[in-house]
Amino acid sequence: MLEKDVHNSCLTTIKGLRVSLVNELEEQIDSLLEVLVTRKVFNRDDREDVLAQPGTRRRVRKVLDILECKGEEAAQLFLSIRCHHQVFSKTKAAGLQGLGYNKVRQKHKDVLKRRSESMLFHNSRHGEKILFPEHYVNLLLVDGHQALEVKKHEVLTFGQKRLCLKQRSVSQRTIAPSELFSRANGARPVKKVLVTGVAGIGKTMLVQKILFNFGGSEDYLAFDFIIHMSFRDLNLVEKPTNFRDLVLRKNKHLAKELDTILTCDDKLLIILDGFDEFRHYRSCDADVFVTEPDEEAALTDILGSLLLGELLPRASVLLTSRPAATNHIPVGCIDRFVLIAGFSLTEVHDFFSRYFQDPALASSMFAAVLANELMLTLCYIPAFCCIVCCILKQSKDLSGESPKTMTDIYVHYLVAMLHSHTKRGAQTDHQGSTQQLSDTVLKLGKLAYQKLMEHQTLFYSSDQEITALEGCGFLSTFLDKMVAQEPGYTEEVFSFAHLTIQEFFAALYCAVTDQPLPDESLCSLGEVANGHLDLFNRFLSGILSNRNAAVLLRQVGLRCCKEKAEAYRYKIISDLTKSCENGAHILNSLHCLFEQQDPSIALAVRPVKLQINVSDETLSHTDYNALKYFLNLTKGQISELDLTGTGVSCDTLRDIQPLLVRCESLWLGENNLDMGAVQVIADVLRVSDTITYLGAIWNDLYDTNPESVHTQESIKVNFTDDDMWDSWGEWVFRRCEVSSNEKLVTVLHKVCNISAQCLEAQWAKAFYRKLSELIKSRMECCAEDDMCKKLKKFDSLFT
Repeated sequence: MLEKDVHNSCLTTIKGLRVSLVNELEEQIDSLLEVLVTRKVFNRDDREDVLAQPGTRRRVRKVLDILECKGEEAAQLFLSIRCHHQVFSKTKAAGLQGLGYNKVRQKHKDVLKRRSESMLFHNSRHGEKILFPEHYVNLLLVDGHQALEVKKHEVLTFGQKRLCLKQRSVSQRTIAPSELFSRANGARPVKKVLVTGVAGIGKTMLVQKILFNFGGSEDYLAFDFIIHMSFRDLNLVEKPTNFRDLVLRKNKHLAKELDTILTCDDKLLIILDGFDEFRHYRSCDADVFVTEPDEEAALTDILGSLLLGELLPRASVLLTSRPAATNHIPVGCIDRFVLIAGFSLTEVHDFFSRYFQDPALASSMFAAVLANELMLTLCYIPAFCCIVCCILKQSKDLSGESPKTMTDIYVHYLVAMLHSHTKRGAQTDHQGSTQQLSDTVLKLGKLAYQKLMEHQTLFYSSDQEITALEGCGFLSTFLDKMVAQEPGYTEEVFSFAHLTIQEFFAALYCAVTDQPLPDESLCSLGEVANGHLDLFNRFLSGILSNRNAAVLLRQVGLRCCKEKAEAYRYKIISDLTKSCENGAHILNSLHCLFEQQDPSIALAVRPVKLQINVSDETLSHTDYNALKYFLNLTKGQISELDLTGTGVSCDTLRDIQPLLVRCESLWLGENNLDMGAVQVIADVLRVSDTITYLGAIWNDLYDTNPESVHTQESIKVNFTDDDMWDSWGEWVFRRCEVSSNEKLVTVLHKVCNISAQCLEAQWAKAFYRKLSELIKSRMECCAEDDMCKKLKKFDSLFT
């Protein structure tokens, strides 16, 4: 801590300590103010000015402002009084933490351990107790976070994120749960930690691990108390409340010592679990500050003040959320970002061993998954790993019916769960039982569809849609249930075991009822563009395929609408043909085709030009499989294949080498290609008779000489060569025309990184003039405020 020395005046010292003084003196300001008046440092008017400030932190700031006006002598007396108060406060805190405090602390640990000692598998039977330490598998925690602006379906991008994580050494980035509040370099502990991860990755499981360890360890995390709050439970708080009451709602045993606990807030950890599930998560950037635990206020203001450090500033806070909601967290107050990366291969094997118990059976099941690339990729997400184990537990192996697509896996899961939780066998002739089964699945599907379109994942017993499900059998098979408590009453809260299960049931409902296809119903252009319905559409395509439709009819008694299946196949053909001809981004259409597993659909796609654009997204193995599936079924030359910014590796290029040989134009920029990849490209050029254009480099031109870029001694690129750059400009502009607004902004960031001197070239003037006209037309049709601001920024840059 800074102290006054011979070279610093007292006023200078106070200015240097201003931020820390606000935190330090917040709890003592009233008593400190009385001492300042008694010692005649402040007069009565000063005292009234300070007390007129709302909140203790503002009062401290006012005291510091007044001291600055009073001069050096007042500042010296203040520092002397402050030192006396520090000694007194430490003595007082030690006195507060007496026998009663320690007794309540131990009781609280016992309560937390009892609450967290059991865990729920998604296929465990009602009343079945599974001990947490026997089944918990370590999660991979890494420093950092996913981009705060999430524009694509988070589960679909998870496999892509893992590819990026693999490029870094695990030993340099893994974090133990007990290290979350400690800097790796031994610096002071952090206070606010944000843990993010996709649905089903283990955020709540991590919280349970912390609570369980704290309950069984004396010195775990060096906290005296951990207060756990779930946003599912907080959703029931509708009236103004205060922080004290929020704590006591589920921790009445803390009542006698709560004043002491909140006074010693440097020993307090508050866990807020599931921010993305909060009904009011868009409103937590508080502009009304709550500074006292007893102060009545709206729940959003209390939580916002807690995160911003206005309330209990010395307390530590752990916040968990899916990436989709992190845009609404005041991240300026976050000291550490942590990403849950799921399981490694070792943890997947450990999970199988704990799930199946029998070592021989677990090894056999794990070997079956290793042979299935899709299932193995999914197993890195703990919730998916549980789904896969459930399928294997029912089928024992995958001989002759190994799932090829995501839909295959979820159809297997649906059948396995129905068989596991009912007495019904794989086949039944009992029409009544079959009808009852299909009716219940349809009701679940209707709930899933309606809530998906409303962007909701939590359903309350008071909701009309839940009331309609009363009396339905085996709801607990697919819906998790918890009881949320509010003073005076309780309410049941439901959710599907995983977000993707909700999306599967929604697609199933759409496929077997007269519900219009998404493009004809509730989907807005924004939902289509941001990827919210990507996985829903893939499930819908797979369910409407002949192969899965037959399984659902035979096993569940659900019949897909034949006319709808034909219409969807025509839609796939039409979308693929259009994208191939205009060069629009094609990846999601390729996945919808892949889910069908029907070669005749691919053969029916006959575009005039075969242009494949999958650029600007890090592609996973599953993405490349969808790409290969389509191109291997097509014949002839590929007019253009754009792999710009996809993270393509040497191994992937070698895998798709037969496709590269068929290309006329091949774009491979922004991929950090190594010499192995260059060798593959050289091999392609050596044998190919079709490649006429290869774009392998895209430099950040703003750091280069405006007239030329030297990539090697023998290569010179002249930016004033209009003939050479006209074709490049036309290609980029075609991409912009067929791109969504989000993708357009991505391209604009790249093409605007060019020296102003280069704009004097004729090709550049024409190119940017056309881009400006395109941006203006997009702005006229754009309904999203954030996107309009981004487009307007580029428009002003060009004009």
